[in-house]
Amino acid sequence: MTSPMVAPLRYKVRDVNHGKKTAGKIGYITANPKYVVNVYYKTMPKSHKITVINKKGIHAYKNVNLTGRAKTFKKGTHVTVKSFEKHNLTTRYKLSNGTYITANKKLVIQGNY
Repeated sequence: MTSPMVAPLRYKVRDVNHGKKTAGKIGYITANPKYVVNVYYKTMPKSHKITVINKKGIHAYKNVNLTGRAKTFKKGTHVTVKSFEKHNLTTRYKLSNGTYITANKKLVIQGNY
């Protein structure tokens, strides 16, 4: 007796970039954990330091929902993190001065670089 074949996990996606030639097109991407990683950090950095890697820099905000812009950090800036907080499905880093920044891996990296 053979086991039934299990279909690989897939996400159905639609392009929402308005004005692009692929706008509205539908496709599929894999959900295989070997190829999919989280976009946001979900842990504190061991050294409590992060480095801004976005070439345009990032903004710090007064509120966890990223409202009330307080400061801008340029690329290469080292920032000390006090804690991290969840906001809806994402995470934010709370800095030692009480402001919040994103935990997006495309914008910041854990450690001093």
